[in-house]
Amino acid sequence: MSDWSARVLASTELGEGPVASFAETDPRIEFVSGDAVAPAGAGPLVLLDAGTVLDPEALAWLTFALIRTGAGAVYADHDHGVADPGLRMLRADPVLFGTYDEALISEGIVPAVVALAAPVVDMGYGGAELRKRALLDVARGGRVAHVPRLLATQVSLPLIARTGRAEPEDARPGRLSPEVHSPAIRPTPTPRSDRIAVVIPTRDNAGLLGRAIDTLRATARQPDRLDIVVVDNRSVKADTAALFDRLAADGAARVLRFDSPFNWSLASNMGAAASDAPLIVFINNDVEMLSAGWDDLVADGLSRPDAGAVGARLLYPDRTIQHAGIAFGFGPGGTEHEGRGVPAADPGPGRRYVVTHAVCALTGAFLAVRRSDFNQLGGFDAARLMVAHSDVDLCLRLRELGRVILYCPAIEAIHHEGATRGRNQTQAAIAWDEGERLDLLDRWGEALADDPGISPYWRRDDKPFELLREPTIREILKQIDRSASRHPWQVHRSAPT
Repeated sequence: MSDWSARVLASTELGEGPVASFAETDPRIEFVSGDAVAPAGAGPLVLLDAGTVLDPEALAWLTFALIRTGAGAVYADHDHGVADPGLRMLRADPVLFGTYDEALISEGIVPAVVALAAPVVDMGYGGAELRKRALLDVARGGRVAHVPRLLATQVSLPLIARTGRAEPEDARPGRLSPEVHSPAIRPTPTPRSDRIAVVIPTRDNAGLLGRAIDTLRATARQPDRLDIVVVDNRSVKADTAALFDRLAADGAARVLRFDSPFNWSLASNMGAAASDAPLIVFINNDVEMLSAGWDDLVADGLSRPDAGAVGARLLYPDRTIQHAGIAFGFGPGGTEHEGRGVPAADPGPGRRYVVTHAVCALTGAFLAVRRSDFNQLGGFDAARLMVAHSDVDLCLRLRELGRVILYCPAIEAIHHEGATRGRNQTQAAIAWDEGERLDLLDRWGEALADDPGISPYWRRDDKPFELLREPTIREILKQIDRSASRHPWQVHRSAPT
């Protein structure tokens, strides 16, 4: 496309430097100071920073997406590069987005290139903050589309050629900058007093259960707001009975007897019904809470009108990741824990393991919901999904209502996976799990293969984020159209067979 003009927001010093001579040789380029971004009445506006190189097809793709969807804003993917002395671009570290995610943008994970259907006259800020606020402003009253194409490269300037100095090692492609190794971004939640029912199904395992309750109370900002309900499924050991006596004497938790064959969903429903707290957190008995103020983080996340559930970042005892949300469409089962086995210091692609964002589903090992939504849906499916997959099913039913499922890594805990209900090690257990998975598949079908938050660049026949591939034109168009819909995360269950 040659029908374009460029306005460079520049300091007075830069405007008087050699680079400003571009404006003398090309009438399409203008250097301005102040906050003006584009003149009123201009066409679509593309926002990017100095040092960003656009793909030759970038403007065409962005314009096409604006026209095709009628969205108010469009963004694309980008990578990072270094121009070497031979003027060849070394590109690496792609940032691959999914559909528009307010939580992700708010955390500062911002596209390098954003196109607006209507120009902005004066926003009072620039750089990534300008693109962030522009996207948030458009999304509040309109729609935002995503083009799943690498249409921009953020370039580190060729210092070797200009100064003879080597590029700093951490600035080269493929090397994570030091701040990438920081722990999960921790928002500052609004202190709230919402009561929280904490439901913990258990059978013996007194040591784990006692640690779970003690750490939940010790790390809560306001432990008195917690109504902890332990649902005891036929415990028989003396140390468990002693723990129950201690909990009752301390007023730390109530114990609800569940004298029936093991049914995690039914036990969780019973525990929820035993309290009237407006917020409910379902937690396995093998979880050790690490995050101070987790109660405020839960309440804050569920205060979002569109939030359906809030989940945590769970770590194995060796401090590798056990759960960073559940991705759809990967592996033989279709649903996979993101980040499983990855060192806790690894932020993941696009920093998704350490920033709050929307996901397809969450594990029931730590799952927070509003009571009003939980009651509206009738709780977990205790008739068909008794042991596994009812957490995924609940998240899908919440998304069916138009809710968003939020992964909140600032809520962090250790999870001794399998202690609550055991692992599927016998043929009978494996067969039962497979039967429940098929029930889930019958109910939701193609929804289990579709993850709006993950770019079609990622191969789906492997673990999440293992290998990249080139998406087809059909996949690109599908992502553009879906991302611009009013409720891109909403799902619909399969037609009865």
